[in-house]
Amino acid sequence: MAAPPYNSSKMISAQLRNKANEFLDSRKHANNLADILQMFEMESDNYTPVLLTIEVIFTELLKRGDLFEEIVPLKPNDVTPEGQYKRWLRECYEAAWSRTVSCMTKARGGSRLQALVTACKLLQAEGRYPLEPQNGYSFPAGRLKTIFNAFLDSEILMSAPITRFQEFSEYKDVQQYGLKVLAAMSYRKSPTPIFMQNYLELLDKLLTTDIMPEIKNKDKDKDDDKEDKVLCAVKGQPSFAYNAIICRRHANRCWAFACQWPLCAEPRTQKRALLLLVEKLMPLLMKPHLATDMLCDSLDAGGPISMLALQGVLELVCHHNIDYPDIYERLYAMFEPEMFATRHKRRLLHLADIFLSSTHLPESLVAAFAKRLSRLALVAPPEDTAALLQLVANLLLRHPGLKRMICYDDTPAIMSSDPYVMEETSACASGALSSSLWEVSALRRHWLPAVASAADKVLAAADPRAAPVTVQVPDELMLFDAELKKRFKSIEMNFIRPVGASLPSGERLAHYWEIAT
Repeated sequence: MAAPPYNSSKMISAQLRNKANEFLDSRKHANNLADILQMFEMESDNYTPVLLTIEVIFTELLKRGDLFEEIVPLKPNDVTPEGQYKRWLRECYEAAWSRTVSCMTKARGGSRLQALVTACKLLQAEGRYPLEPQNGYSFPAGRLKTIFNAFLDSEILMSAPITRFQEFSEYKDVQQYGLKVLAAMSYRKSPTPIFMQNYLELLDKLLTTDIMPEIKNKDKDKDDDKEDKVLCAVKGQPSFAYNAIICRRHANRCWAFACQWPLCAEPRTQKRALLLLVEKLMPLLMKPHLATDMLCDSLDAGGPISMLALQGVLELVCHHNIDYPDIYERLYAMFEPEMFATRHKRRLLHLADIFLSSTHLPESLVAAFAKRLSRLALVAPPEDTAALLQLVANLLLRHPGLKRMICYDDTPAIMSSDPYVMEETSACASGALSSSLWEVSALRRHWLPAVASAADKVLAAADPRAAPVTVQVPDELMLFDAELKKRFKSIEMNFIRPVGASLPSGERLAHYWEIAT
């Protein structure tokens, strides 16, 4: 029963293609354009054939210059048939554009993404072949604003279309004009949670391409590829002048408006805002210290939100001379068994390695971290256990005084119980210095060779020639691929080597069956 809709869709596509070719070949088929636009009203689900046809028709018309019209002030409209035909084409173009943009919100599935692609292709064609005379580089910012309005005014999350828009936001002109347009649209007194999430995701996609400082003349030849990444560039026309300072200014304005909204009201919006802040916006902010309140409040929230805020706090502490009290106590409290269920555990381990890289930290504090990491390694998944042990080895290498905590096989057992208190919230009061790393010795007998090897590296930290290494957390796919690449010896499947097709001697099957050789 699925074949007839497929055939009807193919038939509609063929009919639309024929109508488009007839319209482009001769003006006597001008009514075909009205029929094609009428298809928007007839369709209810699959708008893809109509959108593709609209894209082909108006891209060709813009390229031909059929929509170009020079408007002279105080001059009456051209009443000739040619002038009336051009005005009719312009009206059809505006109608097709509005219906294409509306499909971005009301269509379903692939038609919604195709509507976005068609709108961006028409924007590109209009930028290359403008409707009116232009002085300098031509970019239809008004069309881009219409697309952004469709994103932000939607009553549903527009994650899929905004993600697809990333392939266009990588162009320099789209990034610069997009940030300018978005900054002009950012003022909202009481935005909805859906608006805030769509806004933050759109801003994130506009910042996909790094905003680099202006290129010096002597370095222009090295960056030709980046300069060619322009959407509406045409040979022989004025080139686009990218200005990183303007992009940075507009990005700061976009974030300044967003900071006035209740971003921390919902966890999903707060995570989206923190990811955008720590990964894209922190190097661009002209006043990064204004983000201190949001980062500190998020750090106190706990869970994955505090893990995301930790990176921003590290940036403020290291580069902007911001002092956060009890930062190591907050970091110590993040290492709980629940951390292994979050997707930000790799980020936490990497940041912990940076925070604990100083050799001037108290031994009691570092010992508490080493002990807590070792205890968590007993219950962690195998891919996380190796990273935890690697971090413990780095701590022992940076602080040689803690090597007395290493528990070797020939060390006599002098403690009846472990004095370390796992439930203690204060790292210095946990009693870690009085304990030992017996967990590492136990992990030397782990069933996974990678974990056992990581435990051996911790015990080898007593070597003064060893150096700390970067903490890396492999995922399950990396471990699986590593096992597949290992070479195994040939494994014997029989006790007696078979000779031909005959059965080995003593086989009971020979009593019941006779096999001819």
